[in-house]
Amino acid sequence: MKGRVRDRGILVKTSNYSESSLVMRVYTQGHGMIGILAKGIRKKQDAVLPAPLCEYDFCLYEPQEGGLYLLSEFAPLAELDFAADPEKWAAAECALELYSALIIPAEETAEYYRLLQTWLDFLTTLAGSAILVWWRFLLRVFKMLGVALDVETCSECRKSGKAAAAWDQGNSGLLCGDCLAASANPSRFELFSPAASRILGLLPEIGNYLDSLKPSGRAVRELNSFFAAYYQTHFNRLLKLRSLGVLEQFYC
Repeated sequence: MKGRVRDRGILVKTSNYSESSLVMRVYTQGHGMIGILAKGIRKKQDAVLPAPLCEYDFCLYEPQEGGLYLLSEFAPLAELDFAADPEKWAAAECALELYSALIIPAEETAEYYRLLQTWLDFLTTLAGSAILVWWRFLLRVFKMLGVALDVETCSECRKSGKAAAAWDQGNSGLLCGDCLAASANPSRFELFSPAASRILGLLPEIGNYLDSLKPSGRAVRELNSFFAAYYQTHFNRLLKLRSLGVLEQFYC
């Protein structure tokens, strides 16, 4: 075991390790996604176990090559409780699952950490539909990943301010109604319903519409399919989040 390090982190999940210990998966500000072994923590009668979605200050021993960090001590920084609102809980879990799937460069971990921290804080005050701000969160992540998605511009004619009527199943590019009508091969496009098209166009400023927009189940399925396809197009792997399936159920 190497020296001690201190870092703040948001707990993603815990799993039992032996009869008395825990393994924690944590997204940290300075080290990115790491695994931490908390030896004997479940055995201590006065121990308060760390809870997923909460932020802690961790003091850790560095691991050997490829191993787990070893917990020395931890202290709560921000304790979030979404138990009373399963919709918000599912949206928060979506972000943690997404971060677990991403390959984040070491020099950008702090920036991603700030985004995640801001996202979780915002969810605690949210008064609208959580799925709307989840899609807005995705747009920010795509931009940070270098594959920014411009939902206000047609990928064919490059004109902005025109509602997206469909998306290209080959490259996930958005298409306006005029370009869709002029297409020689319309079968390659997946159509948006009017409701999904409107929501997509409003995402950059969705905070102004949280009180008035109530996504239908159809619109939610359409937009989730589009974002999953966009992710797969640019990273050649599926974006399959179990928590997103849970979140989707609130809009059936």
